[in-house]
Amino acid sequence: MELDSKALALFTKGYEDILEGIRLLGFDVGDENFSETAKRAAKGLHELIHDQKQVKAEVAALLAKTFPAKYTEMVISKHNTCFGVCPHHLLPVIYRISMAYIPTEKVLGLSKLSRLARLIARAPRLQEDLTHELADILHVELQSQGSAVYIEGLHMCMAARGVGAHEARLVTSGVRGVFLELATREEFIKLVLAPQSGVL
Repeated sequence: MELDSKALALFTKGYEDILEGIRLLGFDVGDENFSETAKRAAKGLHELIHDQKQVKAEVAALLAKTFPAKYTEMVISKHNTCFGVCPHHLLPVIYRISMAYIPTEKVLGLSKLSRLARLIARAPRLQEDLTHELADILHVELQSQGSAVYIEGLHMCMAARGVGAHEARLVTSGVRGVFLELATREEFIKLVLAPQSGVL
C-alpha cells in the first residue's frame, strides 16, 4: 500500500503539534529520543489508516481472482489478527477476525480471506461496521449462499485509558444468507470458539 504524501505531511504536522503539547506537560521534546518522532508517528498512523481508493482497487482485484467451487461446504478462516483505529479516539484496535462463507459457484484462495480482513480493517472504522462490511463482501460480492463474521476487538481506548479495561474484548458478529439459520450459525460459532491444539 503506497503512502499518500499529502496525508503523510498533514499527519506529521499534527504530530508536531502534539509534541508541543507534550512539551507543555514538562517533557523535553528536544531530547534526541524525540528526534524525528513526528515523522515516525505519522507514518505509523498512516500504516493503520489505508487510502480507501487503493483499498477498493485491491479488494476488487482480490475478488476477481476466484476458483470454480467444487463443493458447497463451509469455508472458514479463523483468528486472523488485524489492526485498525477507533474513530472516536484514533487509538489502535487489535482485532481477531474469523469469517466464513458457503460458496455457490466460486471460491477465494485461502490467503485472500486473510488479506481481505487486513485490508478492510486498516481504517478509522467502528468494529460493528467492519463486521458487517466483511459479511456483505463475502455474501454479495462472492455471490455465496451466505456468510458469517465473528470479531473480537481489543480497543486501546478502553484498555489504556478511561476505565482501563485491558481484559475486556468487544465481540461482534454478522450473518447473511444461510447463516441466518440457527444450525448453520451454531456450526460456525462452534468452529470459531473450538480450542486450538498441537502445532496449529
